[in-house]
Amino acid sequence: MKWDRLRLFNIVAQTRNITEASYILQMSQSALSRQMKSLEHELGIKLFLRNSDGITLTKAGMRLFSSVQVLASDISKTHNQLLEDMDVPSGRLNVTATNAFGALWVAPRMSKFKSVYPDISVALSLRDSEPRVTNFNSDIEVRMTPSFSQDDVQIKLADCRYKIFASKDYIKENGFPKTTNDLDYHKIISYGEDAQPPIDRHRLNWLLTIGKDNKRPRKPILEVSSIYGIAKATEVGMGIASLPDWMEFEMIELTEILSQLEGPKMSISLCFNYELRNDSRIKAFKDFMLKEAEVIN
Repeated sequence: MKWDRLRLFNIVAQTRNITEASYILQMSQSALSRQMKSLEHELGIKLFLRNSDGITLTKAGMRLFSSVQVLASDISKTHNQLLEDMDVPSGRLNVTATNAFGALWVAPRMSKFKSVYPDISVALSLRDSEPRVTNFNSDIEVRMTPSFSQDDVQIKLADCRYKIFASKDYIKENGFPKTTNDLDYHKIISYGEDAQPPIDRHRLNWLLTIGKDNKRPRKPILEVSSIYGIAKATEVGMGIASLPDWMEFEMIELTEILSQLEGPKMSISLCFNYELRNDSRIKAFKDFMLKEAEVIN
């Protein structure tokens, strides 16, 4: 059995869904399905039972899954021990983050990080939503939701709250809302039905209902599936939107309005496997990010 194929099996077994596993592995569903069928053919046993909800593991599949997890852990421990022996932090560091925070906050700071740690090569991977299988393609994750894995170390990077923002051009053209009732006469950009935000979409769309006694929501001028898209539409003056407060440090064209209102709150954290706690690359990135996040806090 080839480790590369067992590595794919490990993710399929964790997600119990070929579609989700293929997204995590960044390969096509058909290619992943062929690999799993090849593994079953090689072993001469059936590993999966396929159904409309996804897949379930057979008894043999469960036994193989248990063995593969032990093998994966041993390989990871050996790799981590080798990295711990390094005096100067060096090597490739795989970091994952959500699209908006990764593009607007993490990426611009990597030049400064490289100037301090020139021997660390950062590979930043951006995603639309939080993965179910954590720390697979990454050494460390910047998360907007907690990881529920007992193998993970989570360190709070910052607390952030959603506030209301508009561009200076929008305010100049449409006026400055002073009360929640004024929102009835303003253009609101909201999160669309297919959005995958870190917290409940209805909570994030609080501008559509706040101050509405009749519970009938306001109608948005635009619905966008990503927070990055909402921020850019707000920046060019299309409307007002609820955005996390860390954006006000990164998008200078945005102005906070109705500052007396408090939107949903969430925490941003760094997450990595416990076995990497002594990795010099992880320590370097963690210390750097905590220092940089002081401006948010």
